[in-house]
Amino acid sequence: MFFFVFFSLTLFHGSAEISFFDVLKILFSGASPAEASSVEWRIVWDFRLPRALAATLAGASLSLSGLLLQSVFRNPLAGPFVLGINSGASLGVALFLLAGFGLGSLGLLSAAALGAMAVLAFIALFSKFISGNAGLLVLGLMAGYFADAVVSILMHGTSADALRGFVSWGFGSFGRLRWAELPYFAICSLLGLILAVFCVKYLNAIALGEDGAKSLGINVKQKRLLSLLAAAVLAAAATAFCGPIGFIGMATPHLARGFFNSDNQRILIPASLLTGSLLALIAGLLSQGLWGFPPLPLNAVASLMGAPVVIWVLLPKRE
Repeated sequence: MFFFVFFSLTLFHGSAEISFFDVLKILFSGASPAEASSVEWRIVWDFRLPRALAATLAGASLSLSGLLLQSVFRNPLAGPFVLGINSGASLGVALFLLAGFGLGSLGLLSAAALGAMAVLAFIALFSKFISGNAGLLVLGLMAGYFADAVVSILMHGTSADALRGFVSWGFGSFGRLRWAELPYFAICSLLGLILAVFCVKYLNAIALGEDGAKSLGINVKQKRLLSLLAAAVLAAAATAFCGPIGFIGMATPHLARGFFNSDNQRILIPASLLTGSLLALIAGLLSQGLWGFPPLPLNAVASLMGAPVVIWVLLPKRE
């Protein structure tokens, strides 16, 4: 119910004053050629509805990516932001935008995916030689710092126009997605979900350790690779189209576990998708200045919402 409430608020709220009944009329009634060319009709159909769908897809993608990473690495603090996957995707986008390639949305998505998968491959390769959760987190942080350093070098030597576009992208926004780009985003999200569902048995069994999963007849290497591939695709798609959004991917799985009181992946996957979409819609509304808040960068709002959840996870729990 809350999801539909905030999805609706995203459609009704904006800088332009459009009445509640006018929005409903635009959404649910056919439009004549004159109405379809009106400013109100274009605002709702070309800006607000894609923005709501972008928030839904981005929140679901990041939350599922975080759930997959936490399950595979058996680390409650794993996530696309902490492990440097967002930074890798940002590096790919930086190479795309700052180098001036004109390949359109598909090129931007490909660049982000390659950057994210490169960082994830690096972490997966060296995680075998590192014991303990702390070492894994440090490895991810170092990969992220390295990617951020390369981005800074690229920014230092680029033109003002390209730099302005990349900085604007870096603030994060659900409002830049357009209908022509929506199919790419939806396909990536659906692909990640299919791969995750295909690996459900492995994700449940890996909590027992690799030996325990192997004893159940699971091909651990194959399912681990598929799970990491799904996590990279999901994080890369959200980052490419909406910018680097921190903490939603790491915080949402913990909220889903708390809300639904379960560690079963068959429950956690849909729970994380729904919770992540809800958080993203709320963050998107807050970033626009709803409820008296001044407009803020989406990335900052998401971090302000997700950081307390991470702190709560770190605090010792009383039995």
